[in-house]
Amino acid sequence: MNKFTVQRKTLAYEVYKHLYNKIITLDYKPGQMIYESTIAEELGLSRTPVREAIHLLSSEGFLQIIPQKGIRVKYISKKKVQEALQVRKSLEAVAFREAAGRWNESESQVDDYKADLRHIMDQQRDAAKTQDVITFYHYDEVFHDKILEICGNQTLGAVVRQVRGHVNRIRYLEFFETREMDRVIHDHEELITLIQSNDRDGVARRLNEHLDTAARHYSDIMGKYADYFEAQT
Repeated sequence: MNKFTVQRKTLAYEVYKHLYNKIITLDYKPGQMIYESTIAEELGLSRTPVREAIHLLSSEGFLQIIPQKGIRVKYISKKKVQEALQVRKSLEAVAFREAAGRWNESESQVDDYKADLRHIMDQQRDAAKTQDVITFYHYDEVFHDKILEICGNQTLGAVVRQVRGHVNRIRYLEFFETREMDRVIHDHEELITLIQSNDRDGVARRLNEHLDTAARHYSDIMGKYADYFEAQT
């Protein structure tokens, strides 16, 4: 693979992350039409990396490419949210259990993990103080990603990240509507303590409680934002 190809793929991935974030934080709303040429112009790029990013997001179920018309942001599927949440709970529980089992205070890398987790929690507390939902959501993702890193199973981490994408739009709405940021911070702190105590079973139970508490709001959110969801799924 030559250098140009590597650079192009890296650029396409950066565009993918940019568009993904706009979709998840509802800057691009479900049902909205977006256009390859407009995005390329806004980002100051050629259309090639934009097209590659759009095709990837389409394959993941976030965008619908409509020939001769443009690209529609897909409506949120209630069925997909329910299925993805179930899979996420199962797989992420495995990751948190593994992270707890691998935590070893005698290893030098643990100091880096501790520093990273402290930074993440500080950023969430700062965002909570200012009610900055976008930043708070971002560091919620970073927190869960850090535990996936600590668990050491890259394949498991990649699958969990892909699956939870279909929960993330309603997760963002949950943060926006409930503003239960202090509760989320408390949950994260308890999860960190259980991991550092090597409590594999305890951290898996607490993670399920953490995710289930958020999911209790989803029915109300689906009702309030009915226009964002597919009518029958």
